[in-house]
Amino acid sequence: MKFLRRFIFLLLVPLSLIATDFELNQLILDANKTDKQLLLFFHKDRCGFCEKMEFNLDDNNISLLIKKDFIFVDINRDDDETISFKEYRGTTKGFLKNLGVDLYPTVAFLNGNGEFIYEVVGYRNKKKFSHILYYIKNKLYREITFEEFEDELLIHDKS
Repeated sequence: MKFLRRFIFLLLVPLSLIATDFELNQLILDANKTDKQLLLFFHKDRCGFCEKMEFNLDDNNISLLIKKDFIFVDINRDDDETISFKEYRGTTKGFLKNLGVDLYPTVAFLNGNGEFIYEVVGYRNKKKFSHILYYIKNKLYREITFEEFEDELLIHDKS
């Protein structure tokens, strides 16, 4: 009988009162106020490339860039957490499935309007990832592709 009462109570509690681990909607508002972008780091347990990417994110230079210019959100596919994003409210796995994320690690960048502006699938070394951060931070994605940006970097490195 106690189980039935708890079950009925849970059905009557509005979803907005149930704790959410990641309130991406609020983080988007914060990003908009601070002129930052969201950096969503999607990874999973027992993934060698995810661990290498985590190591890169912990690098002093990269972590300083992230803290200064981004709102960092660490989302592990295998954690039992709740995410709220626009109309979606549910599990981490359901969120990633809705986004179509099935390769790890994946890094996604969102602007202050909650729009996805750039996505990186797979591991990137520190140098490449710092270039990506610079590209996003300076909103160069509005003008040129990342490949064009990298070509410019190569030209400047050779001269």
